[in-house]
Amino acid sequence: MVDENLDSVQMPPAPSGMRMPSPSEEGESPSEEMQISAINQEEEIPVPSPTSEEQIQMPSMQMPSMPQQSSLGYDEMQSIVEEIIDEKWRDLVTSIGDVSSWKSQFSDDLEGTKQEVLRLQSRFDAVQAALTGKVSDYESAMRGLSQEMKALEQVFGKILEPLTSNIKELKRITEDMREKHK
Repeated sequence: MVDENLDSVQMPPAPSGMRMPSPSEEGESPSEEMQISAINQEEEIPVPSPTSEEQIQMPSMQMPSMPQQSSLGYDEMQSIVEEIIDEKWRDLVTSIGDVSSWKSQFSDDLEGTKQEVLRLQSRFDAVQAALTGKVSDYESAMRGLSQEMKALEQVFGKILEPLTSNIKELKRITEDMREKHK
């Protein structure tokens, strides 16, 4: 199927001095297909020489033709430009909205945000002051507890020695009583 499509394709003619291999020659070895390069052959290359201005025609790229208008005056051109600018400005204003109202709304929002930040700052300061107060209360309570513990230790130290001596004496007395009862 591919061969049928290739057979229907027509190749452009080869430049002079070059020979295109025929489909039957394509299977032959490459050395039989090679010929001497046209560059190495010394043939005269004909150079066209223009004989008149009319014969030289450069291909021109023309813009699509626009209807010819009579030349507009400066004032007319200026008024058209102003109308276009006004129209574009109106479109911009309608799409963006009134810039001054947008600016005032943004300023109000910014001011509100600043006020909220100040309120938060005062709240943080109040929380910090409360925490500092609680920590100092806790610290003073711990100092008081420490002093009470030291006082209790001293009291126990004073009470403990007579108590132990009294216990030893009571033990001695009970042992004496047991021996007497036996």
